[in-house]
Amino acid sequence: MGKKVLAHAIKMNDEGHFYPLWGTCLGFQRLTAFTADMGDKAIDAIKALHISLPLTFTADPPSTRMYEGLGMSAWEFQNNSFTYNAHNYGVHPETFEKDAGLKNFWDVTSISFTPDAAKTPFVASIEAKKYPFFATQYHPEKPSQLWVDGYNIDHSWESIQLQAHFSSLFVQMARANTNSFGNFAQTQKFEISQYSVLQTPDMADIYVFN
Repeated sequence: MGKKVLAHAIKMNDEGHFYPLWGTCLGFQRLTAFTADMGDKAIDAIKALHISLPLTFTADPPSTRMYEGLGMSAWEFQNNSFTYNAHNYGVHPETFEKDAGLKNFWDVTSISFTPDAAKTPFVASIEAKKYPFFATQYHPEKPSQLWVDGYNIDHSWESIQLQAHFSSLFVQMARANTNSFGNFAQTQKFEISQYSVLQTPDMADIYVFN
């Protein structure tokens, strides 16, 4: 299904319809696998579980589309451990250089390093060269949305404000799309608020779709 979503987004943009796409964590990994010549073999065992890490920019933030709106404040991601990671897998930076599919489709904008003694580098964020597609291995939504104990999420106001930039950016891009779903009555029954919510001790609120 994810591969069909990517193919549809590419098709829409190729036909002249501005159609943004964003992947987070597993979404980052799937977008990588879908666009890599080596497919799922592009994903390696890289553990950074329940840890907040700094970014190391591989491109000047003002020269990127995903960080330019932050101005000089973008460097705070490199100066502080703001980005929350919760993954056992990831992608090595060299994979984006060696794999022609990845190299031709994506620009790597930042990397991070595992918190263990090995300090293994992994790709933290990417943006497509040709399309309004973006992805992060880290979770920009967690500092403001997940408040359970023991996850080492940086809930500082600066962290929350900086990472709110990404949701604002994506909404701004989505509003640039001219598609419409329908009138209010047609749309309402499909809104997320129509579905059940489970409150959990480790992942906070979870929507149940059935």
